[in-house]
Amino acid sequence: MSVAQRKVDVLILASAMTMAVLTPDTLGQCQRAQLTAFDGEPVDFFGLAVAVSEGTAVVGSIGDDDNGSSSGSAYVFRRVGAGWVCEQKLLPDDGVEEDWFAYSVAIEGETLFAGSPHDNEFGPRSGSAYVFECLDGTWSRVGRLLPDDGAEYELFGSSVSISSTLAVVGAPHDDDNGWRSGSAYIFERDPNGTWSQAAKLLADDGEPYNRFGYAVAVGTDVAVLGAPDDDDLGNYSGSAYVFEREPSGAWVQTAKVLPHDGDVFWNFGESVAVSGHRVLVGATTAFAFAPAGGAAYVYERDPNGAWPQVAQLVSDDIYNSDFFGIAVALDGDIAVVGAENADYNSTDSGAAYVFVRQPDGYWPQVAKIGADDGSYDDRFGSSLALSENTAVIGAYYDDDNGEDSGSAYIFAVGPDEDGDGIMDVCLCPGDLDGDLDVDLSDLAQLLSNYGTTSGAVYEDGDIDEDGDVDLADLAALLAVYGTTCL
Repeated sequence: MSVAQRKVDVLILASAMTMAVLTPDTLGQCQRAQLTAFDGEPVDFFGLAVAVSEGTAVVGSIGDDDNGSSSGSAYVFRRVGAGWVCEQKLLPDDGVEEDWFAYSVAIEGETLFAGSPHDNEFGPRSGSAYVFECLDGTWSRVGRLLPDDGAEYELFGSSVSISSTLAVVGAPHDDDNGWRSGSAYIFERDPNGTWSQAAKLLADDGEPYNRFGYAVAVGTDVAVLGAPDDDDLGNYSGSAYVFEREPSGAWVQTAKVLPHDGDVFWNFGESVAVSGHRVLVGATTAFAFAPAGGAAYVYERDPNGAWPQVAQLVSDDIYNSDFFGIAVALDGDIAVVGAENADYNSTDSGAAYVFVRQPDGYWPQVAKIGADDGSYDDRFGSSLALSENTAVIGAYYDDDNGEDSGSAYIFAVGPDEDGDGIMDVCLCPGDLDGDLDVDLSDLAQLLSNYGTTSGAVYEDGDIDEDGDVDLADLAALLAVYGTTCL
């Protein structure tokens, strides 16, 4: 159909159309969707764990009881156009009550991991992790990871991370270096698709109660492990360890990172993320700017192989007991940090903060985001994941399906290059009705206001915001016609 034919059609339709208008101001927080379980119930804790890879998200729900009380489940959502649709609910075929399946989740492409730290394979709460793959549109279990020295109460599967053919699984109550000193395991996938244990990681100065492996992240040949109860800077000050894979395939500890201003009870290492040769570590109860307000720290590998601290991230409205840093995510130059007790549209509803690295190495805060229906103690920001410009943020105490049933939210995140206070990805030129598609209804809206001068606003079709709806606006819309916003 030609542009001229489309114009005739939309002019006929325009007078009969009622538009739901989303202005640039209301686009500011970039919420794209709220995810809930189709069979959600009270105390499911849906959103306790989240992961995302491109257009696929996975949400853990440890309180789900399909296999018994608190057996747990995971839900896979797929982006379809501008919306997110629940594709499948995943359950272990050998699940039993109190397994806490999907206490941790990770996804890359068509491979998904779900940790089950209360699984009883080697005794009570020894733990395991399940591997699923999507074949012909269906997710199926293809493996189950177990440590070769598993033992009771190790909580293997408390944390998981995946990158290409590598996976790391944390066992924070392993006792190789003393009671609850902790460990982590590296698994590699061979060409046949089988995942096998390649290494067991231990801190070279591990001690009892450190909980090494409480948080884990893996990238290309780099793994970072949090030990939030380590005491180098005082009781429960915390630390994080960097391991790198050598050409021989061996994994070697190359750094132990600490915050420059760390102190007792900071729990540095309770959350970790890695992207390339950059690491982000949360210190949930740091007192740096407010009692238990929290902080996060960025480390980068220098040419000599050291990992110096290059930035400290703190929210611009930090307050007591925000728990900023309870969750962190990192993808390239974008960092997202959760603060589950921060105020957004309700006291202690929770929030997340977006930081973007500048060319000079500075990491300014570019946005504070929260759920549009947030309420007291939802714990929005307690879990989060990031893939390019798409963030998934959990709120596992949300009450949409009953008390503490939980939910998760999809946000678009990214830089604010023009400094107008709205992340650039929030705005989608040409999307006048706010449905995230630039389509016939948007063209109709513009054409119905075509020729308006001196006072037109964005929703009238004034895409270039010069006060007129004119040929320049029509050209801008047609240039992106048929696209879907991030």
